[in-house]
Amino acid sequence: MASIAPDILAYVKSCVPQVGMKDHVPVFEHTAVPIKRMFDYLLAGKTLDEFVGEFPAVSRDLADLVLKNRATLFYEAISKATDSAAMPSSRPR
Repeated sequence: MASIAPDILAYVKSCVPQVGMKDHVPVFEHTAVPIKRMFDYLLAGKTLDEFVGEFPAVSRDLADLVLKNRATLFYEAISKATDSAAMPSSRPR
């Protein structure tokens, strides 16, 4: 994956301080839980309570703050790009 300009990451981090990066993967700050995991749960029809129940390192308040912040979508895009780059079908032949 192409690296994201540090000034862009710094700006987004200032908008969503509850999100950190670990190995180019957006995670909930002070945890190793990827933000994408929350979106996966919600897209699968599970509730936010089920998500925080499964990942107790992420508080309900933290999940709410991240979910309600539109800048979080930037981190989700990074996560999707990372997933896509890891898929064999996306590699050049």
